[in-house]
Amino acid sequence: MVQIPSGSYAPFERVKPANAAAPAPNIPKAVAAFQLDVEPVTNAEFLAFVAAHPQWRKSQIKSVFADAHYLRRWPADLVLADAAERDAPVTDVSWFAAEAYCKARGLRLPTTEQWEYALSDDGRGRDAIRERALEWFAAPNEARLPKVGAWPANGFGVRDLVGLVWEWTLDFGADATSLESQGQNAAQFCGGAATGAADTTDYPAFMRYSMRASLKASYTTDNLGFRCAGGAS
Repeated sequence: MVQIPSGSYAPFERVKPANAAAPAPNIPKAVAAFQLDVEPVTNAEFLAFVAAHPQWRKSQIKSVFADAHYLRRWPADLVLADAAERDAPVTDVSWFAAEAYCKARGLRLPTTEQWEYALSDDGRGRDAIRERALEWFAAPNEARLPKVGAWPANGFGVRDLVGLVWEWTLDFGADATSLESQGQNAAQFCGGAATGAADTTDYPAFMRYSMRASLKASYTTDNLGFRCAGGAS
């Protein structure tokens, strides 16, 4: 893990104060220091977890905690397709399983703010990050995922935040909740009008927030993985 220093970043959404006619200007969002895994969790790491916690094996997990595609790339409970899969990011893992893995390490999933702040990298390489994300969106899903750590670390020392897998966050559905339920801190954007987006040209951010909003905690997909975080949430 690496220590991510405290700081601020320009959030995707603008906040509409109570009783205001329009969202406020984009105000930097402060984030306290926290720890974050350098890379997404691998198949080998998750294999060790399910070996020690049988209730999270694919043959034993309860349907309320994961859909029918949970760990579908694995031929059996404790078997990977081949040795090369050990260093690839684990996918087809539900939010429940990802959070259980992090808790077993004394950690948790990163919040959306923490994840986005780590990606923002204090403004370093912003255009390159967007370009890499757009290239990834344009390519079809790979039958076999590359191993983690193939790309250089960013300025915070974190790798593979884009271009490898989508990643679960602790509060993955927070931006999909209603204005009434969140009050003055509610995000105001939608796929069509994007009335609350701070930067309507930031297509990768639209994709990330839309992806998170489409998920339920039991969902699994072939390109959805996770990493763990520590410190205050």
